[in-house]
Formats: sequence, structure tokens, C-alpha cells
Amino acid sequence: MKKIIFRLSLLMVSFTLLQNRAIAQAAGSSRPFRHIVIITFKAGAAPDSIKALDKLYADLAKSALVKDFECGVNVSARDTASNKHIYNTTFASKEDMESYRKIPEYKRLFQLSLPIADEVNVVDYTINK
Repeated sequence: MKKIIFRLSLLMVSFTLLQNRAIAQAAGSSRPFRHIVIITFKAGAAPDSIKALDKLYADLAKSALVKDFECGVNVSARDTASNKHIYNTTFASKEDMESYRKIPEYKRLFQLSLPIADEVNVVDYTINK
């Protein structure tokens, strides 16, 4: 009888450990996802066009899919010859970013940025903490 109770207890502990491991793996697969866009504007880019692009990014950041948004102008002493804006958007997952890209206004980013952009760099990554 003691052997049966011991084996049942061991089986229950093993099952609990496996279940906890599965839950931890599932939680780890949906780590936050970061999308960074760095736009170097053409020398003659109209300030109003740049402001319109900044506003569109800020408006898109109001989507429920966006967990955090920051934007700013590059002030690095190493790179003072160009006007660069950085748009940093955080999502709960890569899948949320893919859904964000389907928002109709998202396509306007390209319509506004391509005529005034000299260079566009994009960095996407899963956040590891």
C-alpha cells in the first residue's frame, strides 16, 4: 500500500512539473516584440511633411495592438550631418505587429515617407529580459 501511495505521489509531482514547464514555455513564446524604424530625411524635405509623418506614427500608436511607442530625433554627436527620426514601437508579440501592419492607415506611412526619405532602416527583434 505504501508503494502505491508513493508511486501515485511521484506521478502527481511529475505531472505537475510537466504542466508547469508547458505553461512557462507557452508564456515565453509570446515575449514582447520591438519594431524600430530610423528614417534619414532628404536635405530638402519639407518640415510639414516630416511633422505629418510623425503625427501618423503617433496616431497609429494609439492602436490596442501597440504596447508602447516612442519617437525622437537623433542628436548623436557622431551623426550631425543628417536629419534622422526614430520610431520605436513595442508589441506584445510578433503576431501583433503583423496584425498592426494590416491597419489601413499603416500603408500611408509609405506614401508619406518615401518621397521625403533618403534612407530607411528597420530593426525588428524579440525582447529578451
